[in-house]
Amino acid sequence: MRLERLERWATVRHFRLTIALFEYGSVLHASRALNISQPTASKLLQDLEEAIGAQLFIRNRRGVTPTELGRAFVDRSRMVLAQLEHVSQAIDALGKGHAGRVTIGTMLTGSSYLVPAAIARLWLSRPNIRIKIVEGVSGELIPRLISGELDFLVGRLSDISSSSVVLQEALFSENAIIVARRGHPLAERPEATLEELAHEPWLLPSSETTLRKQFDNIFYKENIDPPHASIETVSFFNSLWLLKSTDLLGMLPQSVVFDAAHSGDLVRLPAFEPLILEQIGISRLAGVSLSPAATALVNALRDAMQGTT
Repeated sequence: MRLERLERWATVRHFRLTIALFEYGSVLHASRALNISQPTASKLLQDLEEAIGAQLFIRNRRGVTPTELGRAFVDRSRMVLAQLEHVSQAIDALGKGHAGRVTIGTMLTGSSYLVPAAIARLWLSRPNIRIKIVEGVSGELIPRLISGELDFLVGRLSDISSSSVVLQEALFSENAIIVARRGHPLAERPEATLEELAHEPWLLPSSETTLRKQFDNIFYKENIDPPHASIETVSFFNSLWLLKSTDLLGMLPQSVVFDAAHSGDLVRLPAFEPLILEQIGISRLAGVSLSPAATALVNALRDAMQGTT
């Protein structure tokens, strides 16, 4: 057997045998440690030495003694087995969802706070999962979902047409409320009219979004032109920061405003009733199974959602 064939022929048993022979100094004791017969151990060693073309161990009455080449082979065997163990652990982690990479798309909805809450939960138990978040509107994110760049989307299900290509799973429904910073002059004025509010500076989602259309309809129903947006954004975090820090009025998911992290800085404007958002959930490709890591994040989303209801 030629040496260049060794990498295709040698098995884990050969590597383990040389280590056991080195540690026990005896074919008999090494075979017992590996739970194989003594003749099998002798044959494995013979085949290995024939493949290498040199002796790895010198046989004598007292057992076996490694040659210089044998010692070097034992060292390399330990390295090979250690690397195999690392690979085995990595594969096991990927299979159980303890490692891997997940890329998700998010849209400005009640899901905006849910995604970071879910990631925080997941990170505590599975810190080796790498997660990439892509923000945008449905028209930008759907092509990336179909191409396989995104594992799934989180947002209003109505923004994405369900079809044979896209599967949807509803997670929850939530209201959006009109908010201002705590201490805003309008915060204590429940009698403020829509006509007055139409002239205030507003931070709003872009006009093509469902939420913006719902907002505009509040004014249209009273024959009032809806306010122009001083700032338009679909970024949840930009909205949150600006509404806390300026006199802009805007809309946020109800659970965000009532959360202890933000309730001290934001208040609901009593002049507006909550806007009923449509179902929020996960959209993913039909016929494509989620990876264990992506499944773990979906489960964390469910857990985070339950923790806020």
